Amino acid sequence: MLEQVVLLGKTRQINFYNIDNLFYFVDLPGYGYSKMSKEEQIKSGTFIEDYLHYRQEIALILFLIDIRHQPTENDKLMYNYIINAGFPCLVIANKADKIASTKIDNAISALQSSLNPLKDLTFLPFSSEKKIYTENTWQFIEKYLP
Repeated sequence: MLEQVVLLGKTRQINFYNIDNLFYFVDLPGYGYSKMSKEEQIKSGTFIEDYLHYRQEIALILFLIDIRHQPTENDKLMYNYIINAGFPCLVIANKADKIASTKIDNAISALQSSLNPLKDLTFLPFSSEKKIYTENTWQFIEKYLP
């Protein structure tokens, strides 16, 4: 089985993306997506937890959070679950194109202080829309690939 890099975002179902037959990106449902009912959020949370618990091939978790906002309680719960389960993790602060480039470093520091005060994990800015800050992210991911 190919190694898997897991994405956590706004998806409502599990999606597998085969990358050149080398590895998979696995996109899991968003646990806190605002258009979901509380019942759907609980169901998604259970589904994510089951997937992470039973999957053996996970090489890295990409934990996506919005750079513009402080982490929600759901973000904190998921982050703590990932860390307590011992998964390697990269925190991707998405939507970096939505704030001034002069505010990126401070926003990353604020997110890291909130979630990871020990600063022992990597937090990187990213913009999927404008494709900026992608090089550092790919360099980090490549360290976990076969």
